[in-house]
Amino acid sequence: ALRAKVLKVVQGDDNTQFFHMIANGKHRKKKIIQLKQDEGTVVGHENLKLYILNYYKQLFGP
Repeated sequence: ALRAKVLKVVQGDDNTQFFHMIANGKHRKKKIIQLKQDEGTVVGHENLKLYILNYYKQLFGP
């Protein structure tokens, strides 16, 4: 009986793919990939960082 449980954990079961998809989806929701602005779309991690930094500098001042 114990051997079957170990194989099930190693090989996975029918729900394994489902739970991985849910976990990956939650991770993706937290990540900002692009911002759409009037000036255009900001894409890329460094570009997003600079855009957000400049936005808040203008908003709150130096």
